[in-house]
Amino acid sequence: MNKADKICVVLIIAASILIYLPLFITDRINEGKAKEAIVRYRDREILKIDLKQDKVYHVSGTLGDVKIEVKDEAIRVEKENSPYHLCSRQGWVKDASRPIICLPNDIVVDIEVKDGASSSDDAVIR
Repeated sequence: MNKADKICVVLIIAASILIYLPLFITDRINEGKAKEAIVRYRDREILKIDLKQDKVYHVSGTLGDVKIEVKDEAIRVEKENSPYHLCSRQGWVKDASRPIICLPNDIVVDIEVKDGASSSDDAVIR
């Protein structure tokens, strides 16, 4: 391994750390805050779910009924009708940065952090 190879390895490691650092920081900032899941069907919000309540929900997707389960502030698609069952294989999700996407059923489950600020405001101009 020559000097150029060592520099390349160091740069790749540094780039990897810089890419994942914002995700790690955001996860630590949102830890302990109240979260809710937004279920969308074809880009239309159909259900808001409080993640503090353990419950099972049923929504209608393109291919039929989609069963969504909430337990211990985590959410998953438990049962759905799709060729490979990819959305139910995603498992439990707690992070706001990791949505559950069920393309054959046109269902998307996003976790959002509840805070006092309005969600429609992106910036404050003075």
